Amino acid sequence: MRILSDEEISALLSEPKNVPNNLFSRLEAKDKANFQHKEKEIDIEGSNGNLFRVIIRQSKQNILDFSIILTLQEKDSNLEYNLLRFNGKHPSQHTNKLEKENKKQGHTFSPAFHIHRATQRYQENGYKIDGYAEVTTKYSDFNTALEQFLLECNIKREGDSAQTSLFEGGAH
Repeated sequence: MRILSDEEISALLSEPKNVPNNLFSRLEAKDKANFQHKEKEIDIEGSNGNLFRVIIRQSKQNILDFSIILTLQEKDSNLEYNLLRFNGKHPSQHTNKLEKENKKQGHTFSPAFHIHRATQRYQENGYKIDGYAEVTTKYSDFNTALEQFLLECNIKREGDSAQTSLFEGGAH
């Protein structure tokens, strides 16, 4: 697996990604076997030809426990890179392992809304590309998280600037 530089990650996130008007709303959330969540996935091609996948997971028990993920799909392999992950309030705490290893303050936080971002330094140190996370106040529920996610990933619905309606019917 190759290491993506911070510059590549930034360029991939900002690459325009246009989707048809009703693409997301047509998808049915599927119950995942042996899991307590439902999931939706959609593949998107960016304007530079890169292939992305958006994955939405939401707990069946707790609507504040969710993930909205943007992955890069390598064209000539089965490799995927999680570039950005907006998480709700999962029941467990999160630890930024590289910061813990380096004995930095605040490496662990309690359940909170948080954003995982792909980083070059986490890859170079043998950790998952999106292992680093920060607590956020940019959103307070699934819908506001989705709105912020679409902005940060430069995903736009063709012919419309309304972003939150992409997932009409929600992921629950």
